Amino acid sequence: MNETHSPEVVSTLVPGAVEVLGRISAALDDLPSHRPVAAKIIAEADDHRSDAKSLGRTLSYDPALVAKVLRLANSAYFGLSGTVSAPAFAVTVVGFSTVRSLAVSAMAGLDDVPPALEGFWDRSVLTAVAAAEFAPRLRAKAPDAFSVGLLARLGQALLVRCDPEEYPVLVAGAADRDDLLEAENRRYGATHTRVSAEALAAWAFPDELSEAMAQVDRPGWATPLATSVRLGLELSERILDPARASRPAEQLSAGHVRDAEVDALRSGVTRTAAELVQLLTS
Repeated sequence: MNETHSPEVVSTLVPGAVEVLGRISAALDDLPSHRPVAAKIIAEADDHRSDAKSLGRTLSYDPALVAKVLRLANSAYFGLSGTVSAPAFAVTVVGFSTVRSLAVSAMAGLDDVPPALEGFWDRSVLTAVAAAEFAPRLRAKAPDAFSVGLLARLGQALLVRCDPEEYPVLVAGAADRDDLLEAENRRYGATHTRVSAEALAAWAFPDELSEAMAQVDRPGWATPLATSVRLGLELSERILDPARASRPAEQLSAGHVRDAEVDALRSGVTRTAAELVQLLTS
């Protein structure tokens, strides 16, 4: 990871935390070898010379991944139900950023999420769908918001992989997402969202996407893209953990979105996400 800590911060970390962060850095370098086609898709998606035809051709070499992209392209969410059969057309329908995010999920082994991260896909897809809904209101790109929202919890998968004994304990002991972020900061000096941002940067995602991810849980100003994901995370938590105290949408969005607008999206986002979760996890 590129995350650096002052001597004072390092000295306060739980013993072994720096070692865990080192394991994550090694994992970021090693994971591409486990799913080479997915790694190639990620690289091609950021290459200005690539087009839907060439990316679709590469995608076709990973049967599980191409099936997932085709299922998504044929979903009601993209409005072309049952009419997409070619990988190149599927790439055009769902967009490069979504294909890239699905490739990252495959490369990180998110097809088989460990028990410690129960509900991982429900929360991730809810966040993605909600973030894409908020994006146009904030003048951000909806496909990018969907992509960053989908990967906002990627860092959790990396943390549980690299700290399998202790990270599940942190997750189990957290009362809510805010409590988990605080616990992660105490143990590692970084949140799982920050780890997600480091992963996107390491895998050559566009700077605006990795920086937006880094800003999601950082106090203060954020780009429209990061703000869309902040609101997406908030709505996903309101849906899945209604007893949790809500964070005011006006505060999260610097006054651009009101709480009533967030709650008005609840039923539509829930319905759409439920369909996409089934498609992405089957």
